[in-house]
Amino acid sequence: MARFPSLSTAGNAVPASIFARLREHLATFQGDIIPLQIGDTHLAPPAALHDLVWSELAPADLYAYGAPGGWQPLVDALVTKARTKNAIAVTPAGVQVAVGATHALSCAVQALCDRGEELVLLTPHWPLIKGIALAHSVEPVEIGFASDIPVTPRTAAIYVATPNNPDGAMLDAAARTRIVETARRHDLWILSDEVYEDYGYDAEHVSLATLAPERTITVFSFAKSYAQAGLRVGYALGPDAAIAAIRKLVNHSVYNVPVAMQRAALAALQGGDAFLAAARTRYQAARDRARARLTAPADLPPGGAYLWVDFSRWSGPKMEGPGPAPGPGIDCMPVLEKIAAAGVLLAPGWAFGDACGSHARLCFTGVDEARLDEGIDRINRVLAAL
Repeated sequence: MARFPSLSTAGNAVPASIFARLREHLATFQGDIIPLQIGDTHLAPPAALHDLVWSELAPADLYAYGAPGGWQPLVDALVTKARTKNAIAVTPAGVQVAVGATHALSCAVQALCDRGEELVLLTPHWPLIKGIALAHSVEPVEIGFASDIPVTPRTAAIYVATPNNPDGAMLDAAARTRIVETARRHDLWILSDEVYEDYGYDAEHVSLATLAPERTITVFSFAKSYAQAGLRVGYALGPDAAIAAIRKLVNHSVYNVPVAMQRAALAALQGGDAFLAAARTRYQAARDRARARLTAPADLPPGGAYLWVDFSRWSGPKMEGPGPAPGPGIDCMPVLEKIAAAGVLLAPGWAFGDACGSHARLCFTGVDEARLDEGIDRINRVLAAL
């Protein structure tokens, strides 16, 4: 069938990344902008590129094609980390290094789900997972964390993030058991996004793979753990056969992650314990500080990097505009636009689920304490004037 100038169904269906749209939005504002919309950190990483002794690497390691599965020293270190820290008994064949957690999750969805099948998203969910599903012609099905998980003959996998992005929720033992029992009863895969594993404050992080190693793909990120977002190094752990399929997809999409970036990731993994301890203390203090200062309602999250702020008091019915198709529900975008006009950006809730339009995500780790205080004071002033 002739195609030009039409694009593919997946190409048309995938929404523009909320983070790309917010970056463009940021460029339209003049004056002092406080970016609380993006999940990053203001801390310097424990291992930086300029601190490494590059002469320790053979030229072939830096300039030739690398191993598709990952640089072997990093893979070996990740096997040890998985076994000792996460209690996940993987082999080197069960490790795949990717271009960030986003790439690892994309290849995992493609490996686990066929076109037309369903991926259950426990919601509110990380925004890009929905677009990733649509890009692979997989149907995303949103369901609340506390709800029964719907399963149809087309359901292939369950996606869950713990600690969660955007609300910092962490799965307790009952929730972990419920997910695993559902997956086993219906022969489903579990895709566990654990990029915030190191930032649990009021609860202990437990990997889902400890309960169901035979069916769980777990994804981690050096961006979140070690402040290396720009290096784009993440990885997936799982059963050897599933990781072998993901490896083929990584190989066909990027061939291999640059070894120079993996070298910096390894340095962080080997020498970053003090950084993790200090960052966890600072992030928890920032969480407490932000929640105490903000006048809008928000639960105190047990983990992660965000406040999930409820703006329903200042919001109205969903109208035409960015986000999901208009329909029933509350939309806080007019409030967020006023806050943006005051120089503070937040991530709108509709990006995290169709039923989340009354909320917005506020990152408390992206700026230092003084800037965080100033950003929240600006938000409070806008709300006081409404």
